[in-house]
Amino acid sequence: MNTCEITIDPVEVARYMKSGAKPLEGGLLERVKTLIAEAPIDARGVWKAEGDAIYLCGTIGSRFDQWQRRLSVLGATDALIAQAIGAAAVEAVMDRLEAEAKAANPGEWGVRRSPGYGVMPLSDSAKIVGKLDATRRIGVAVTEDHLLVPTKSVTAVCSLVITGEGLSECRR
Repeated sequence: MNTCEITIDPVEVARYMKSGAKPLEGGLLERVKTLIAEAPIDARGVWKAEGDAIYLCGTIGSRFDQWQRRLSVLGATDALIAQAIGAAAVEAVMDRLEAEAKAANPGEWGVRRSPGYGVMPLSDSAKIVGKLDATRRIGVAVTEDHLLVPTKSVTAVCSLVITGEGLSECRR
């Protein structure tokens, strides 16, 4: 997959806005729906299965970064909504990539893990981007500080689950 269609759910946007169990309603819900419709999403992704791992990289593109920056100077509420839309959108890209990659590579795969979470160092993003040739293929680059550009981009790895004598572990 290089480009894909995704659906952005207002409920997911609300979750990223940290609205808790309280549903969005009234004017705020309408504003979320309006901004979802306006958001310039260029959903792209790439994956590669190699050995006992699947490497993934997804993004919603640099036009979203520009749009989010513009909204952030216009008001705090729109800035919060735009950030949440971006998070929900890139997560939808990654969910779709992961499902596609796992369907093409049968096996018992562990959960998707991303650099910067748990014991996986942020510097692993550069390794994943390089392995996938993601800069050329989908426009994702890594800064010297190991941050991804465009900002709403994600790298991840899924590992095969190895079982034996009742034990289960994920290998990196």
